[in-house]
Amino acid sequence: MSILDGVPSDAKLASIFRHVTFGSRPHCPRCGSSKIFRSERRYRCPKCRKPFSLTSVSWLSGMKISYRDLWLLIVCWQRKVSFATTIQITGLSPITVRRWFRRCRWNFAYMSPMLKAFVEADESFHGKRRRGTERIALGAVERDAWKFVIRTSRKRDQEATDRFLLAHVEKGATVATDEAHCYQGIDAFFGYRHVTCNHSKFVFGETNRIEAVWSALKRFIRRTYDHVHAGWLPDILREFEARTNAPEIFESPLSFLENSLVAVPSR
Repeated sequence: MSILDGVPSDAKLASIFRHVTFGSRPHCPRCGSSKIFRSERRYRCPKCRKPFSLTSVSWLSGMKISYRDLWLLIVCWQRKVSFATTIQITGLSPITVRRWFRRCRWNFAYMSPMLKAFVEADESFHGKRRRGTERIALGAVERDAWKFVIRTSRKRDQEATDRFLLAHVEKGATVATDEAHCYQGIDAFFGYRHVTCNHSKFVFGETNRIEAVWSALKRFIRRTYDHVHAGWLPDILREFEARTNAPEIFESPLSFLENSLVAVPSR
């Protein structure tokens, strides 16, 4: 089925955005009063005496595209449609598509899990060292639950990996890593049971899941974004992580909007 099939009408989309943002009845985001009146496409609160619209009270503030275009952008983003194909489907400019993909990544609600039981940890390198754009991704995956956490780091040293493991892996868990120096001592100092394998000899048995995560991550970046700037990598990693750990956010545009949209007072 084509992405263009089943897109609601503009009137239906306006109703969806209104219901998701305000609930059953629009209200003033500043004082909470439901005694508001509508003037053209804006609402006004007699008490606050300030106008607001369906989009100005959320992260959609400043939106200059139609509801239909936004709906299509969210569909393409959720389905991991490539950047170039999204431009063809929506008819929007590359700058607009990139901007709204970035805003979608920034604004969904998600919290990384705490990993336990048997956890595999490793690092992956992204960017070019000779250009000064190289970034290191530290990752850990819970083998049985298939939940993982990924964070960026400028260094691959013991301080960085220690902080990462302590923040995202419960004490008492079994942690499988390669034989890198940065992981030495995590059993003696932090209470983990430490299992190692020698990647230099192509032994990946205890860390095959985290290696699969890195492969999937690189395919995801290539397919959806083609390439990423170093400054975008933390947001890309968060999105990739959430797609596996919280797939319900990406089931439909409505599920994404219900997760991300909330009426907040404008400054």
